[in-house]
Amino acid sequence: FNRRITGNTPMKISGPAAGHEMMKTAADPTGMNVLGTLNNCAHGYTPWGTYLTCEENWNGYFSNETGTVEGYEDLDRKFIITKGQTRYGVVKGGFGYRWHEVDERFRADLNSNEPHRFGWVVEIDPWNPNNTPIKRTALGRTKHEGAQLVVDKNDRVAFYMGDDERNEYVYKFICANKLNRKNRAANRDMLDHGTLYVAKFNADGTGVWMPLVWNQNGLTVANGFKDQADVLVRCRQAADRLGATMMD
Repeated sequence: FNRRITGNTPMKISGPAAGHEMMKTAADPTGMNVLGTLNNCAHGYTPWGTYLTCEENWNGYFSNETGTVEGYEDLDRKFIITKGQTRYGVVKGGFGYRWHEVDERFRADLNSNEPHRFGWVVEIDPWNPNNTPIKRTALGRTKHEGAQLVVDKNDRVAFYMGDDERNEYVYKFICANKLNRKNRAANRDMLDHGTLYVAKFNADGTGVWMPLVWNQNGLTVANGFKDQADVLVRCRQAADRLGATMMD
């Protein structure tokens, strides 16, 4: 069953951000397919027997050579120009890996949506070497450090995730459907449907999980979030808006 998965392995994009304008590139006008997974750190697994690999410091492979990145259109159909992509650490030169010198898709100033296609949890079926890995966008775009699960006595499934950078947040994803212990195939798309939450901790030791759901808790058009895909692609900014607790 051994296989090698690289930064050029074809992968699918699934979940709410699949096919969204923020995920489309000249090489992939559908916004449904991406090459590779990068800088994978701690992992996870699922009760239905698949492996979760987490894209952590993927930003280091990109370079923003000009200091400006073309953004997507706003509601008035005007083109936004945003300085850098500093909220996710996309800066000139990246980590010095120099990939942008030999492959223009890592030039964030030329391909502004390509960075949106990294920072996800990727599900791989180790039992099928011909399976196409899937980037599960419902779990949000961050610098993922692990995706560990809990299954309760009623077969509800939750995944807990950290965003591994100073002053970032803790997340959980609760699947909409219950685990089917008798039919592995029935769980195939569990990670496409559910609710993503970010944690807020209080000084007295209590806390609350806040849902990252469009049109709730200030994640509205008026505050710059166009739809649920936008919330997930700009997961850090959405968590900022909710006032989540920064980790040290």
